[in-house]
Amino acid sequence: MSDFQSYLDKALKNLDVNATKKEDDYLQMIDYDIAKEISELLVSVRKELNISQKQLSQKTGIPQANISKIENGKYLPSLLILKRLCDGLGKKLVVDFVDFEENLED
Repeated sequence: MSDFQSYLDKALKNLDVNATKKEDDYLQMIDYDIAKEISELLVSVRKELNISQKQLSQKTGIPQANISKIENGKYLPSLLILKRLCDGLGKKLVVDFVDFEENLED
């Protein structure tokens, strides 16, 4: 057996299982798409309330084109814009920190 193969065998034997878990957690984190979540939520609530983008624009003062961009995931709104959208939808903006495992179950 070569010295290199011996080295690899030892390295694999000593592989830190927690390091692999940390890498998996990181991959889950970078796969999380907040713009997509916001866009899906906005579309869902707006349609549930039977409000058009134009009507929401009139209620909030946010241009309809910007609402469309948010709904299409092309624009990530600021907290102020999110608050205005929520007010226009008659909703309260809630920000929370949850574990990735909880978020992935949804």
